[in-house]
Amino acid sequence: MNRDLVFGTATLAVAASYYALTSTIPQSQLADPIGPQGLPKTYAIVLAVLSIVLIARSWRTANPEPSNPEPTNRETTNRGMVRVAGMLLIGIGYIAVLPYLGYLISVALLITATTYFQGGRVNGRTLAIALSGAALFWVLFIWLLRIQYPAGLWPSLI
Repeated sequence: MNRDLVFGTATLAVAASYYALTSTIPQSQLADPIGPQGLPKTYAIVLAVLSIVLIARSWRTANPEPSNPEPTNRETTNRGMVRVAGMLLIGIGYIAVLPYLGYLISVALLITATTYFQGGRVNGRTLAIALSGAALFWVLFIWLLRIQYPAGLWPSLI
């Protein structure tokens, strides 16, 4: 049995359970039109869609075309594990520097480090994308959605 099929089926079951549990979240008289169930239900739906995509992909790769079989060797597996470990370390580094550098600088560094780790160059274009991406996320999460993040060293400099 294909492990993508197993994982996709398991995450689809988790999505269904999570969606069912969102109905137990009580409604509030102070809630907006979407209500407190809106975001959790959206997460459940997104997880279900991604699970279905994974299941469909597993069916497609279960019977690969004879002319183009998928390579399965130890080197490919090890390379994948290194990529996963590297991305995990970048995420841990982001969490570690966030309280000290603040949201804007930390996200810019996260975007830059991820670009470099995935094989991109760190040049002026990369830095411009990292800074504009960090600014976009700052506007979205901090200004628009009012999610509180650590300010970092900025307030002490002003």
